[in-house]
Amino acid sequence: MTSLALAAVSYKMADAVRATGIGETTIKAAQARGDLVGHYVGNKLVFRAVDLDEWVASLPTEKAS
Repeated sequence: MTSLALAAVSYKMADAVRATGIGETTIKAAQARGDLVGHYVGNKLVFRAVDLDEWVASLPTEKAS
């Protein structure tokens, strides 16, 4: 029997930090500005993988001066 690896469709905050390599403070600020949408399962905040990917893709491609 083969095991099937499933891709994550959502991430808790700590997992979003690990998946993106971006700090929690920055992710929280993006959510507060409305740049990144968070969803709630009860009290638990989660981010859809596709939203994280789109948000990271929207970040500048050059270093701020």
